[in-house]
Amino acid sequence: MSGKNYNHQLDARNRMRIPAKYREELGAGYTITLGVGGCLSVYTKEEMDKLRKLLTNLNGFRESQIKAARYLLSNSWEAEEDNQGRILLPENLRNYAKIVKNVVVCKGPTNIEIWSEEVYKEYFKDVSFEDLADAIDLLKKDGRV
Repeated sequence: MSGKNYNHQLDARNRMRIPAKYREELGAGYTITLGVGGCLSVYTKEEMDKLRKLLTNLNGFRESQIKAARYLLSNSWEAEEDNQGRILLPENLRNYAKIVKNVVVCKGPTNIEIWSEEVYKEYFKDVSFEDLADAIDLLKKDGRV
């Protein structure tokens, strides 16, 4: 999987294209929802099904868990490509991600991400490889790597 970032712009009707390489990976029936750090997360049908299943195991008596799950699921959008391969980014998702015109589409850890170009630059302006090393060390300690 390529780690390349793609820069795009929304058209006048708030549509954009997912790069062909990523569309192939996503397949049919992908979902766009809220992501960590102010991006939008794009999941394959299979990954979104896993996420929905995971959310059914929340503690129904923990309001914070239920509230977060409701917020995530109510802000999920099953993308539909038009005959030119464009998808609509609904207003609620554009507002969450602060997307006005310019977007960056990139590969995230488990999904594709869509960022406002401005938010993307701000988010990664002081990235630390120490934080990455700490995360990898934690995964090794937990036996996940």
